[in-house]
Amino acid sequence: MTAATTTAPLRASRGTAARRGKKSWSKFGLVALTPFALFLLLFGVYPAVELFRMATSEVQVIQGGFQMEFAGLDNFSRILTDPDTLPVLFATVVFIVGAVVSTVVLGTMLAVMLDRAVFMKTVAKRILIWPTVVAPVVVSVIWLLLLSPTIGAVNKVLLAVGLPEQGWLGEPVGAMLSILAVDVWHWTPLVFLLVYTSLQSIDTEILEAARVDGASEWQSIKMVVLPMVLPVIITSAVIRLIMSVKAFDEMFLLTHGGPGNATNLISLHIRTIFFDRLELGYGSALGVAIILIFAVLGALYVLAKKAVTGRRTSNA
Repeated sequence: MTAATTTAPLRASRGTAARRGKKSWSKFGLVALTPFALFLLLFGVYPAVELFRMATSEVQVIQGGFQMEFAGLDNFSRILTDPDTLPVLFATVVFIVGAVVSTVVLGTMLAVMLDRAVFMKTVAKRILIWPTVVAPVVVSVIWLLLLSPTIGAVNKVLLAVGLPEQGWLGEPVGAMLSILAVDVWHWTPLVFLLVYTSLQSIDTEILEAARVDGASEWQSIKMVVLPMVLPVIITSAVIRLIMSVKAFDEMFLLTHGGPGNATNLISLHIRTIFFDRLELGYGSALGVAIILIFAVLGALYVLAKKAVTGRRTSNA
């Protein structure tokens, strides 16, 4: 009997077992995915369909129900002619850029510094992480007590040292800087935690090899550490981007979007249109527009990531 005839039954049995395993796994996968599919349909697909339906309709609330009349793209064209659109977009872009850049840079710096620290690492980590676990409403109250023009502790300190009071929340520039400071204080620890966790997974032998080759501390950080944690830094930036667009609590409680439209972010603007003006169709169109913008940005991010990965693979 040849080796081929000996191994043929074995291969056949393995193929049969593999097919049986694949079939059983397929059934189990369907059962396991059923709750997720139902959840997605109920809380994802259905609201999205209704949102798009409202965005293309003139919606009125009559006797506790919605009465919709098809309006085509009128609500979307109104976005381009609304005088509030440009100020809201400008304030939103300024806030997003400032918040994302500040939190990512500061969080990465703190993570690298603490990773190199020798003393009191545990205490420093607890102090740095603390702001993230505080509820946004509590954060707003804390900063309102600090920045209020009448009872704010910051202005009282300025007066105590002979400096004039500042309208932190009453002037356009001061209000934007104030909400940026609140957001950076609140969410920098999140970036710090993500980057610091990634730093702990770096093999110490790589850093030791860099030191043996004569690299200074700064050169090791620049040429070894940061490139290795770059994917985590990019992920942190994407998370912060999404969080910045959704930012609402602190801005609503501190400035209500004022003064004027200086801090009227898109989330506050949509809330005003929905609940104060009751323009449900127009508010839905704004929501759909934001979703489409994020879909485009997400597609660009995926394409850029694939391009970078392919370039690294070809270079290797």
